[in-house]
Amino acid sequence: MKKDSRILIHGAGVAGLGCAIWLGRHGFRPVVVEKAPEIRATGGFVICLSGASYRFAEELDMMNDLKQRDTDIYSASYHNSKGDTLLRLDYNELFKGVDFIQITRDEIENVFYDNAKDLAEYRFSISASKIEQKDTKKVQVEFTNGTQEEFDIVIGTDGLYSTVRKLAFEADDIIEHYLGLQVAAFKLENIVGLKNKFEYHMDRNRYMVLYTNRDDNLGSIFLWKSDDRKAPTIGNRWDVLKDNYRDAAPLFKNIIEHFPDDSPMYMDPLMQIEMQKWYKGRVILLGDAAHCMTLLSGQGASSAFVDASYLCKSLINNEAEEAFVQFEQKMRPSISEMQPATRKGAKWYIPGNRLRHFVRDNAMRFLPDSYFMRHFKRKYSKI
Repeated sequence: MKKDSRILIHGAGVAGLGCAIWLGRHGFRPVVVEKAPEIRATGGFVICLSGASYRFAEELDMMNDLKQRDTDIYSASYHNSKGDTLLRLDYNELFKGVDFIQITRDEIENVFYDNAKDLAEYRFSISASKIEQKDTKKVQVEFTNGTQEEFDIVIGTDGLYSTVRKLAFEADDIIEHYLGLQVAAFKLENIVGLKNKFEYHMDRNRYMVLYTNRDDNLGSIFLWKSDDRKAPTIGNRWDVLKDNYRDAAPLFKNIIEHFPDDSPMYMDPLMQIEMQKWYKGRVILLGDAAHCMTLLSGQGASSAFVDASYLCKSLINNEAEEAFVQFEQKMRPSISEMQPATRKGAKWYIPGNRLRHFVRDNAMRFLPDSYFMRHFKRKYSKI
């Protein structure tokens, strides 16, 4: 594309900021719009950059900044509902020889923004309200503040509930896979004294993950069986979580009871997005907007950044239409492998029935640790 092309990036997350860095450094004119009032400052799951995403961060000379914000988590342990330890993993051994870093989502977005803030025009508290492609070489966009503008291409990096996807694609283009699970997450005081570690506490229909971050707060994630396809209202979330864990082990209840009133609680159903095609005309989707895999994949942020990197490298050297085709041909095979694998894996995270519950717990208890080490090493070397 022409290096002065005007490109709308809709969403200032990992994929959006990644695009702003690549495109801005190569002479394009990116405009980033974000419905939130600012870049995420606090909160967020622990995510990883591994494989190609790690190497792209190195190529953009961001890895030193990212490593300074590493979560410093060195091990993980898996426990049954009685508290018995089923499996221990040493991360130094597990990820030996693997390009891998763990960091909270807010930290990675802050590093990306520091590198992207002077390379694009940013508009917060705004989003698109209409997208039209009457001209085959331009995209007309109307925004929620009533203004209208024209762009050479539009890149939708606005997540699971993508506005760009809703405005530019047909309902028949989109398949939603609900995993029958609900997730909640919040931070609290480190009441259990956890240090540099993930702890996974597993029941048949429920799951809890605890971990520490750099400020020694405790991060908590809850997963449970649910047919709900919408998140409860903010005011009802604590009651919903408490009700679903009312007969759980004491540790589960203790964490829930210590939910701080002044802390936000994230809650959502787990849903994958699958699309027949990730682009339409001169509009393209990346990351969760195109192929959400859910947090169970452990690859969402990593694949979003790889998306941004491969697409932008193609745009630097090709016209939009050819770049879009090259990008999808590059990324589609790995995403098409990981999405069904994640759906299958969800049945083992939350077994639901007694037989699968028995098999899962005893596999962790009796299979050699090396089996799981190989599994996770393969998983985080895929993209």
